[in-house]
Amino acid sequence: MDWSILLLITFLAATVQAVIGFGFGLICVSVFLIMLDSVAAIQLVMIITLAMSTLHWTRLKKHTPRHTLKWIMAGCLLGFPFGILIYQFTNLEAIKLAVALIIIAISLHNGWQLFKSVSISLDLEDSECSVKPHYQQQPLPLFGVGIISGLMASSIAMPGPSVMLYLATTSLTKNQIRATIIIFFIFSYSGALLLQTFFIGVDLTTWITAAMLIPVALIGVVTGDHLANRINQQLFKALVLVVLLLTAVFMLVNL
Repeated sequence: MDWSILLLITFLAATVQAVIGFGFGLICVSVFLIMLDSVAAIQLVMIITLAMSTLHWTRLKKHTPRHTLKWIMAGCLLGFPFGILIYQFTNLEAIKLAVALIIIAISLHNGWQLFKSVSISLDLEDSECSVKPHYQQQPLPLFGVGIISGLMASSIAMPGPSVMLYLATTSLTKNQIRATIIIFFIFSYSGALLLQTFFIGVDLTTWITAAMLIPVALIGVVTGDHLANRINQQLFKALVLVVLLLTAVFMLVNL
């Protein structure tokens, strides 16, 4: 295990998540699976992300739309046990394949959204205001998104993508979306980690590795907060998409 690469990827992924709201799991699950060659990599991402999200909790919780979060969390609870079954009875190669395909799909979707946002950049503020608010008020879609996120949380440590993709279609503000996803991370990763601990077990080595990587992740969060207001967001997202796609392709090649 190359610690220099682990530390660097942890720092970069934490910085990405601090800037755009999510992404740590997408980057680290794939890289950690390759480097550690063990599903323990998923547990490692759960522990680190939980620590990172807790750092932001007290500052962002006041912006959270409680109705939205309530239904997503309810669905997440239902999705947790299904994710554990997938984790427990699916081999490492299948998990790698699933993660790679998920990354590619989400990256292509986000790339298309980025392309559209560039083409209508002059109308961004108007388009945000024109999104119908009732999207975020419908319990059934929120519940469905929560189920998918809970399943992905306890199986591959990725509860964020489905929630983020849905929230992007609502009239929620940037701070409300960030607050929702951060608090949801605390909820989903706490539940997933508890289930992993009681039904699968978490090795002492995993806890020790997480303890060594968490300080670097927290530094990445602080760095990302400072970068968020100082860089071109669209360019940064484009670079992140390129990195994610390359990582997914690399995973497929190494199956």
